[in-house]
Amino acid sequence: MLSIRNIWLDMKAILRASRKRINGELEPLDLSGAEGDILFHLLTGSDAFQQERLAELLDIGKAAVSRTIDALEAKGFVLRVRRVEDRRAYSICLTDRGLSIGDRVTGVYERLYALVRRGIEDEELLFVESLFSRVAANLEALGEKSCCPNG
Repeated sequence: MLSIRNIWLDMKAILRASRKRINGELEPLDLSGAEGDILFHLLTGSDAFQQERLAELLDIGKAAVSRTIDALEAKGFVLRVRRVEDRRAYSICLTDRGLSIGDRVTGVYERLYALVRRGIEDEELLFVESLFSRVAANLEALGEKSCCPNG
């Protein structure tokens, strides 16, 4: 019988194990998991994410993202660049030093993905991705509404 409890616990276990592995592999680079996540998004997405967009993508508070970017900036991996169209906002850009460790950072995430995929066919993974996308869309459609009948 399907149980939301089991699904919830499995999702939590996946996230916990993934974070633990990523943190361990990033440690020799003197990076935290949060720093690695930001670098990974900059390296594999756009090298000019707005700080607020990074907070949304990573589901981290704006203050936590700001502190993490401060640390990356102090280490010389990123720069904050004021946006021309909105002088209050910043884009986060990789420096040459950030680009120089790009292969090592993306390798951490690629190795985790390879481990996760072990014994799972492409079709199965595509189904899971589709399923998670639909679940996320259902939850986002709720917005701020309560999911409880009396809430």
